[in-house]
Amino acid sequence: MKKKSMAIAAALCALAVTVAGCGGGNGGNSGASATASPGGEAPKKDVTITVGAAQNWVKDIDRTLADKFTAKTGIKVDFQVNPDDQYQNIIKTKLATKEAPDIFYLLSGIGLTAYQPEKNFLDLSGEPWAARLTDWAREGSSIGGKLYALNMWSVDGWQILYNTEIFKKYNLTPPKNFAEFTALCQTLLNNGIQPIYENAKDIWHMHLWLNDLSVAMEKANPGIFEKLNRNEAKLADQQVLVQGLEDYKTLNDRGFFGKNALSVEWLPGYEAMATGKAAMILAYTTYQNEVADQFPDSKADQWEMFPVPIADNDAFAHSAGGIVRIVNAETKHADEVKMYFNFLAEEQNVRDYYAERKDLGETSFKGIEVSPLPKALTSVKANSPGGAGLTVQDSMTYWDENVIGKAVQDLLLGAATPKEVLQKIDDHRAKTFAAVQ
Repeated sequence: MKKKSMAIAAALCALAVTVAGCGGGNGGNSGASATASPGGEAPKKDVTITVGAAQNWVKDIDRTLADKFTAKTGIKVDFQVNPDDQYQNIIKTKLATKEAPDIFYLLSGIGLTAYQPEKNFLDLSGEPWAARLTDWAREGSSIGGKLYALNMWSVDGWQILYNTEIFKKYNLTPPKNFAEFTALCQTLLNNGIQPIYENAKDIWHMHLWLNDLSVAMEKANPGIFEKLNRNEAKLADQQVLVQGLEDYKTLNDRGFFGKNALSVEWLPGYEAMATGKAAMILAYTTYQNEVADQFPDSKADQWEMFPVPIADNDAFAHSAGGIVRIVNAETKHADEVKMYFNFLAEEQNVRDYYAERKDLGETSFKGIEVSPLPKALTSVKANSPGGAGLTVQDSMTYWDENVIGKAVQDLLLGAATPKEVLQKIDDHRAKTFAAVQ
C-alpha cells in the first residue's frame, strides 16, 4: 500500500480511469479463456472497457498487460487518470449519477462500505480466480460475505524504516516505547544526523502515524471499532489517539523532523535516506527496494523496520491489501470485464505483474511467491511484540485522509490541540453518518 501511501495511508473531481495488472494462480488453470466470454460466445467487436483510478495507481505493467489483452481479444482498455486527492470524490459522484466506468479502483477494507457495494458493485464471488486468492486478499475485498473485487496488490504497512549502518555506528536498537524512541532520536541529532525524514507538506501523508495505532486502540478499548462503526463512540475519547498526537508533535517540536517539516515533500526523501542525511522515515515495507534501485551504493536493501512507537505502540498495523478493482454493477460490458479479469489472473500474467511491481511484497494469490521478501517486512514482524492487525483506516468507516491530513498539519502549526484534531475527524464522520441514513 504505498505512496501507495503510501508509502503510504492512506486519501477526489473529474472521472479517473485506469487499468492495473492482476492475477493469481497456483497452477496453469486460470479459469475462463481470454478469447471467449464466460458464456462461451466470441468477444464483441469494437468494445472498450473503461477503468477508473487515481493517478499514482497506474503502473507501466498495467498498460503492458492491457495491450496484451487487446492484442489477444480485440477488446480495448481505456486509461484515464486524475489527481489522487480528487479521485474518490469523483467516483462517488459518478456512481450517484450512474456514469461510473466499467471498472474502478478503490482502497480495500471496510472503507468499501462507503460506496454502497450491494447497490454499486458486481458480485465476483463465483469467478474462477476467486478461490485462488489468499485469505487476506479475500477479506480485504469482501463485504457482507460477498467478494466484490479483484485484489492484486499486497499486504503492507507504513512503519519506521531505519538505516541499519547508522544505528550500528551509534549502538542504537529498535525502541520498545516512546521514551526509548526519543532518546535514540536525540543521540542522532547530537551527532548531526536528522533522525526522521517527515514530509509534512503532503496532506496524503499526514494521517499515517495516527493510522498505525489501531491495535493499541483495540487493546485499550476492546470492541472499539465495532462501536465506532455503529457511530456509538468518538475518536476524541480515545486516550491512545490523544497521546499519539501529543507524541507526534513532540517529535516535531524537538527538531527530530528537521527544521521545517511542513515545507518538506515526499520525493526528496529517497536521497535523504540513501545518503544518510536522515536515519529513519515513515515508509512502506518495499520502500527500501525503490531506494536501492535509485541509489545502488546505499545498501538500502539491508535496512530494517520497527512499529511506529508513539503512544508506546508496539504492534504492526497493516493494510487490507492496498488497491482493489471493482466492477460497476451498471456496466454494459460485464462479459468483457470478466474476460479481462480472467486474463489478468493467468499465472504468467501474475508473475509478470509482480516481477515489475517492486513496490509490492507478499502476493495476493496462492502459489505465487516473491523472493526474497523485503527485510523491512520480515524485521517489522520480528520487532512487533504487540502483534499485528489492520490499520484504523481498514478497521473503521469514514476515514478521510484529506480531513485528517489538514487537521494534523494544524497540530504542527499550533493551530489545534490533539483533542481538537480528533474532534474535527469526529465531526466529519458524524456528518457522513447523517448523510447516509
